[in-house]
Parts: sequence; structure tokens; C-alpha cells
Amino acid sequence: MRRAAYWLVPLIAFCVALFIALFLVEINPSAPKLHSSEETDENSSSIGLKDRIGDWISHFSKIGEDNYLYPVNEVTLKLDMGDKSNDLDLYRLTIKPKNSDELLQCKDELKKTDLPYVIQNDGDAKLLTVDSADKEQLQSLVTKLKSYQITATFSPYTEEK
Repeated sequence: MRRAAYWLVPLIAFCVALFIALFLVEINPSAPKLHSSEETDENSSSIGLKDRIGDWISHFSKIGEDNYLYPVNEVTLKLDMGDKSNDLDLYRLTIKPKNSDELLQCKDELKKTDLPYVIQNDGDAKLLTVDSADKEQLQSLVTKLKSYQITATFSPYTEEK
């Protein structure tokens, strides 16, 4: 029995180590290939670099890997709106509650209307802003808030530059 135990413990340890090694190889089958620094001048030129980057991006687009993030620092978008002017009029409702009760009442009324709103800290006071294209809905909200003696200012939205 001692002889079997003498050989059984190292055999189990070897099998566990082999299992761990095979498991690590299985979960990461495509390890990156290391290139030597003694490559041709074509790969170090800008044309060769553009080709390799294009191959790299197309490789990831073909395999559809979900968890890969492309290294992007800045994104700029150019929108061509054409000659059409924007016919959509936006309106802004600004509410400055005086205390926490008025703030809770404003939040409750805004949740009932399903309008998106932003709460900003203005020193000790809070400032609620609501932007919407529906003028009637904002007007009805102003009248509801006036019934609670909460002042709200309603004006056309102008983009700040």
C-alpha cells in the first residue's frame, strides 16, 4: 500500500499540471506571433504599415469578436445637413425649486409626463431643465407647477456656443 501511495501522489500532481497546461492552451489558442526586429524595409515603411493595419482591422471585422475595443482617442463626425433648415422647434423649461419638497413634487410631475430632465447643482439650490419639442406638454406642466406654487420659466431653446 505504501508503494502505491508513493507513486500515486506524484502521478496525480503530474496529471493536474498537465490538465492545467492543456486548459490554458485551449482557452487561448491564438497567441500573438512575435516578429523579429530584422524585418524588411517594406514592413517598416508607411505603405507597409497601412497594409498591416488594414489587415488587422479586416481580420477583426471578419471574425466578429465582440469584446475587442479598437484603440480610438478621438472621433470626429461631419454631418451634411444640406440646404434644409431645421424645422423642429425645441423649448426649454427651467425650474428652480426653493426647497426639497418642491424638488420632490417637480420630480413626481416630470415622471408622470415621461419627459427627460436634467438636475444641476447650482450652489445649495438645484436647477431642473427639460428640453422638448412638445410645446403644449411643457405649457401644461408649467400650469401644474403653478398650482403647487412652483415657478418655472418656459422659453424657446437656443443652443449655447
